[in-house]
Amino acid sequence: MKREIQLFPDIRLIYDTIPDIADKNILEISYCVKGVCEYKIGNEYYYLTNKSCIVLRHDTKSECQTFCSPNYCGISILIDSRCNSTGFADILDISDVIKSIRCTERCVLTSEEKIQKLFSDIYSESSAPKASMLRIKTLELLMLLSEHKSVSREQQELIVRVGAFICRNISDHYTISELSEMFNLNQTTLKEQFKQTFGCPVYSYVKKRKMFRAAELISTSDMRIIDISEEVGYCNASKFSGAFREVMGVNPKYYQTEHKNLFAQKNHFISENYAY
Repeated sequence: MKREIQLFPDIRLIYDTIPDIADKNILEISYCVKGVCEYKIGNEYYYLTNKSCIVLRHDTKSECQTFCSPNYCGISILIDSRCNSTGFADILDISDVIKSIRCTERCVLTSEEKIQKLFSDIYSESSAPKASMLRIKTLELLMLLSEHKSVSREQQELIVRVGAFICRNISDHYTISELSEMFNLNQTTLKEQFKQTFGCPVYSYVKKRKMFRAAELISTSDMRIIDISEEVGYCNASKFSGAFREVMGVNPKYYQTEHKNLFAQKNHFISENYAY
């Protein structure tokens, strides 16, 4: 169940859903406890998975769309980048911290143990929140994140090109060696920076993109599941079902049934409202 807590005038906590952010002055820091969330930013796709967090600066350049697996649980810290809170100025210069965190427009981090512990503590407080403890742990978390060394802008742009190429050719298979040669990148560098930028290894990234595309087709089209599996490159229905369940947390048939029920309820509600 979604819950929201206002920690400071400019800092909010959102539990168990990825917020729909219209304000372009927001810095989002989201952490995944369970499930997976896909971020579509322009033509780029990023994945927030278990024990990873995403740092994302919302701006006017590209619209951000999010789509979570049914079993998603997590926490989001939303910071107004025009932050002018002074209540904790003697403890922490929040404007400098925000400046350090947002130097990279977006990145997905496999959280260090200390960061995971802080997120876990903040998440566990959601059932019976203690505002003072949440404030302290959130500020400590922001300090740790501000010390993180991200991929250079040039390297990130190159890795983003690799991701875009994969998404354009989602039905094809490319090895690390082939991608490394095509983009003139050391294989180790490619693997490490790809995971840091997109939130998962190349093979896992391809599978997630295919399954989220399949979920989109299941919920928005009349295609049969067997045809959808072929559309995303799976000739074996059983393997497709297993892959879908691994990523989305439920099997394709259940997902299809649930979305049909939601659609029927929505239509019923609309019909009642317009019945004269």
